[in-house]
Amino acid sequence: MATGITFDINGYRGICIVYGNPHGDRNKLNDPANARFMNNAAQLIGAAAAIQDPMKQVLAFRKEEAFNNWHRLKIKLLTIVRMLGVLKYSNEKSGGLSSDRPKLEKKSSMAMLREASARFRENAKETAEEVKEAAKNKATRWGKKVRGGSAGIAPAFTWRQCLWTFIGVVTTHTILSRINLLIMTESDKDFKLILAPLGALTTLQYNLTAAPASQPRNAIFAQVFAITVAICLSYIPGIPPWFRSALAPAIVIPGMAKLGIIHPPAGASAIVFSTWKENNWITMGIFLAGVAITIITAVGINNMSDRRQYPTSWYLVNKAKKAIVGENELGQVTVIKKAPA
Repeated sequence: MATGITFDINGYRGICIVYGNPHGDRNKLNDPANARFMNNAAQLIGAAAAIQDPMKQVLAFRKEEAFNNWHRLKIKLLTIVRMLGVLKYSNEKSGGLSSDRPKLEKKSSMAMLREASARFRENAKETAEEVKEAAKNKATRWGKKVRGGSAGIAPAFTWRQCLWTFIGVVTTHTILSRINLLIMTESDKDFKLILAPLGALTTLQYNLTAAPASQPRNAIFAQVFAITVAICLSYIPGIPPWFRSALAPAIVIPGMAKLGIIHPPAGASAIVFSTWKENNWITMGIFLAGVAITIITAVGINNMSDRRQYPTSWYLVNKAKKAIVGENELGQVTVIKKAPA
């Protein structure tokens, strides 16, 4: 048994999962006193998590302030030293004999040159030591990462869950394959539904139903972004197909991360559409229709299981709902906005 308690500490939001003894008395666990305790504990945990970023910012600010203070002090000291040097040179220049000036200037120049050379060697040595130490630390951290951590592997599905996955996948791909056959027949094989990335999509939808990468928002937005980039690259002259198939995912994959729409099948779509001979917008439309069919089928089949829910959120629907109906942070309706006449 478990429950989830949300917290919002000045905009820092999260959820605290509290597990209960499966053999415990449900009435005792749901007692108001115990519920208040768990709610307050969740807020305390959220506060401890929320303070981490401000603490890092304060430490960075203090470090930067100390550096700026030392920098200003260093400038002042150098200014004083240079002023004293100028005064000393002026006194020597005014009090020395004219016949000794060339010798003094030459001697001073040689001393300054030796001092600059020694300072350069010292700085170069310190820099080399710093680079060596940094490289050593980097290699040590890299070695530790290569050896892996202590995280365990994901648990295996039960036979019942595997059966639900089988039903969902075979139903979805039967529909998609039949539609693909129909499209090829009606278009005399000029067009087809690209099925490979849709296989990756169904893997996510039926095996990782709660993962952000599996959700309809990521699936639709990421596929539109990936295929658009791949098709646009095909219009640039001089790019050979072999390099285009490398450039397309190189743009799409970090682009998805920046936009917050990470979806692994979209990386596959970028490669396929960058090398596809009939690389046009009609093929993109057919493929996006296949994505929509896959989402609709996954919604219908996954939610038949008591242990599955797909999707975890209808992002676009919720966005539109919040634009029409006022809601607070708990999702409770506060005011209904009238549509413009």
